[in-house]
Amino acid sequence: DKILNAVIESKADILGLSGLITPSLDEMVFVAQEMERRGIKVPLLIGGATTSKMHTAVKIAPKFSGFSCHVLDASRAVGVVASLLDDRQR
Repeated sequence: DKILNAVIESKADILGLSGLITPSLDEMVFVAQEMERRGIKVPLLIGGATTSKMHTAVKIAPKFSGFSCHVLDASRAVGVVASLLDDRQR
């Protein structure tokens, strides 16, 4: 709840989640479900040591009708975020 409340209160453009331990994978799925339930449509970026493209596609994306993607590491997140925020590149 704290993460999603912060997204709403700050009028965030994007939500990035990082999973460093395996239990965080289930929490990411829960956050995606809650985003859907609450109608939060900001893009959802998934990354971190325990995450993968496959997990994002199979477990997270089906729970959230908005845009979600896996980002391999933080250095690549900058380019992804820049593209998402640039209307010409969407």
